[in-house]
Amino acid sequence: MMAAQLATDVLTVSVQIACVIAVAGALGRVIRIDSAAVRYQYWRALLVLCIVLPWIERRRAMPTGVDARTFTFPATPITFATTTGGSAHAAGISWVEAAVWLLLAGIAIRLARVAYGIICLRRLRRSGHLAAATLEHDEVQSALGTQADIRYVRHGQPVTCGFWHPVVLLPEHLTSHPSDIQRAVLAHELLHVKRRDALSVLLEELFRAVFWFHPAVWWLVARVRLAREEVVDELTVCFTGRRRAYLEALLAFADAVPFTTSAAFARRRHLFRRMTLISKEAVMSSRRIAVSCVVLVLGVATGSWYSLRAFPLVAQAQGVQSGLLEQNAKPITPENPIPRRTYSVMPAYPAGETVDSAAVMLRVTIDALGHVGELRPFVLLTGGLTVARDAQIVANNAHLSDAGQASLPSSNAFVGAAVGAVRQWIYDPPADAPLSFDVMLLFVRGSETRLVAHGPLRVSAEGSAQSAPAPPPPPPPPPAPWIRDGVTIGNPLRVGGDVKPPVKVNDVRAVYPPAALAAHIEGNVTLEAIIGTDGRVDELRVLNGVQMLDQAAMNAVKEWTFTPGTVNGAPVPVVVTIMVNFTLK
Repeated sequence: MMAAQLATDVLTVSVQIACVIAVAGALGRVIRIDSAAVRYQYWRALLVLCIVLPWIERRRAMPTGVDARTFTFPATPITFATTTGGSAHAAGISWVEAAVWLLLAGIAIRLARVAYGIICLRRLRRSGHLAAATLEHDEVQSALGTQADIRYVRHGQPVTCGFWHPVVLLPEHLTSHPSDIQRAVLAHELLHVKRRDALSVLLEELFRAVFWFHPAVWWLVARVRLAREEVVDELTVCFTGRRRAYLEALLAFADAVPFTTSAAFARRRHLFRRMTLISKEAVMSSRRIAVSCVVLVLGVATGSWYSLRAFPLVAQAQGVQSGLLEQNAKPITPENPIPRRTYSVMPAYPAGETVDSAAVMLRVTIDALGHVGELRPFVLLTGGLTVARDAQIVANNAHLSDAGQASLPSSNAFVGAAVGAVRQWIYDPPADAPLSFDVMLLFVRGSETRLVAHGPLRVSAEGSAQSAPAPPPPPPPPPAPWIRDGVTIGNPLRVGGDVKPPVKVNDVRAVYPPAALAAHIEGNVTLEAIIGTDGRVDELRVLNGVQMLDQAAMNAVKEWTFTPGTVNGAPVPVVVTIMVNFTLK
């Protein structure tokens, strides 16, 4: 379940990012921005937006006082399952888990490449020799206000590395070029030092490593880096006043192999665009810049809002994240009411807590067998409580103060006690599963915990919990007597508490019906059986099945034998749920 939730979230965030980048890219083509500085800030702001987009939605979807944890549990072990068909599926991980592992492996590989690049730069930094102090170097550093080490290495493109102690690495053959070209190259790298671009490059690499599979992210990072180089190009030309010398410097290193992927002094695929921008010296008026920025911001904000609404990261169930089982829950109707609870355990008041009273509201989701598949802490109320059901006050009349509503940290004792107890509850199988409903437990110090509300609930503005109007479920029919050979012996017991479940000792595989096999029909047949004191299946009925497979499942289960269920060691007739799986390979 966690793998599926992670895969869903990653896919949703990826689609959101793709939508935002698509809108921003289209606006960037329609609204031509001639200013390199504005263009760089636009793409950089878009990159930051993509990074914080999941956090923005999480804050939007989650109000104060609500926790986003969902507790998912396997089915309670009262079910006997068997699989039949052409062949059984081999045990292994699902494709969702495989996709998650592939994603994590790709992230690990990309992060390893980033770490390897940093190590290579450190080696290159140590292997290079420190440049001799010259008046030219001191003059450029003094004019730009930088204090970076300048080192010469054997080959490659110029590059800047280091955050706290920046180092400029220059190829040795640069000394053979005219002084104007040397000054332009040095100024370009020192401007990167002044702007602390090395840190920005590292953060971009980390973001790209996380979304290594996303082509839009790669495109956006490339746009940010190109815009950054265009900004530094303009600053370098303004500083040196030698446009032609700077163009010659770019051409001189066009074919050089960069030390790392972040080195972009003269990247060939961007070279023509950069040289064109340097040569034409485009000017953009302040008014046009302001209008363009307003239009771009509004367009990107609209696209972001639409992507968050169209592809929500979390399910909107009272503003709290829900699990996959709850997301597929069927509505509660008179035809599909909340089933009868056949087994329950009430939590004890947590030791060490000092509040007089506390109430925990949980969203309970049961599966087709009536087992609790998911639990989600919904609201925690402490202090004076107003807890009502059907407008009937069952606690004291003191309204909840603002301080009485708290968030649900994972270590909260009341939440842990409530989850630990409710996960053991068992219900009759619902008419249409899965089914979600709310449960509120009231903890009172010195007293037993009470179930004060059970059904669709809501929290009022004052903080009280009230039941939403819903038709009451019909009263459950009395249990049918257990009859064998025309003699009424008693009522079968349901497994739970002191009633120990039977254990299957003889299994007969179901025979796949030829008609279902020819029609390629597969599915699960859920049966309810009464196991007698002799371990035989005495009564059998279908709870949820497939028409062409039901009889084959019943014929097989009738041949099963068990060790009988017991109460305090004495055999008793018990009711169990059996699932027979019919699968085709």
